[in-house]
Amino acid sequence: MNSRFFAIIATALILSSCGSNKKVVTVPKEQPVQTVTTMKQSDASQLEGEWNVWTVGGKKVTGENRPYINFSLSEGRIYGNNGCNTVNGDFTTGQGQSLRVSNVISTMMACADAPFETAINQALDNARFFSVGRQGHELYLDLLDAGKNTVMVLRRHNMEFLNGAWTPTQIGNKSNDNADVQMVIDIAEQKVHGHTGCNIMNGSLLIDPDKTNSIQFLDIATTRMMCDPASMATETALLVALESVEHARPGKDDTVVMTDKDGKTVLVLKHIDIEQ
Repeated sequence: MNSRFFAIIATALILSSCGSNKKVVTVPKEQPVQTVTTMKQSDASQLEGEWNVWTVGGKKVTGENRPYINFSLSEGRIYGNNGCNTVNGDFTTGQGQSLRVSNVISTMMACADAPFETAINQALDNARFFSVGRQGHELYLDLLDAGKNTVMVLRRHNMEFLNGAWTPTQIGNKSNDNADVQMVIDIAEQKVHGHTGCNIMNGSLLIDPDKTNSIQFLDIATTRMMCDPASMATETALLVALESVEHARPGKDDTVVMTDKDGKTVLVLKHIDIEQ
């Protein structure tokens, strides 16, 4: 059942690690730990993807409309939102972690509450260098001006350790030995697929940019088969646990520990080989 099921619903993603060395770089003042592990020889490939604007001009970015910038290396383009308007433009990189953003254009909406719009536009225009670092499971991208002063810090969660196929060894406060309970998590697609031990389930993922190690399972839907009482009880416990998950962290022996908003363990997942 395992190989047929997972061959259809998912392919595990693999996170490649890269070397690093320690050095202090700019991190938001609100963070309790200020030491970030910077990537050795930060190169342009580390820019790829979407980043949330964390600070600009030294001020923490807040509000419902969260600004973000997406770097597309294949196109040499940026896409994003400055908290009010959609922006896009070109970018180039060079030796010494140099970066230049140019030809930036935006829509012309007038927003009543967009306090960071102008500062973000100016930071993009002034950016001349970049630096990528890691703090826990968050990646930070510093954009620096010609004088190597930080003009904007962007952040994204690095939750790729969740990618792949898993089976729960603990659901709530009870151990689980039903090997048919399995799930595949895809961080890039923000999707989860799996089997509750009774029914097929599908859902989406949410990563809150303001929370460390954030992960939430949303819109979980299942088929409606009836099963034996034990399997249905396991299914109910699993769905309740998934709904309460707020954070995840790597555990021992190829496991992941998922906790609720109060830090209580609600799920322990064990990585499995989808070919087994």
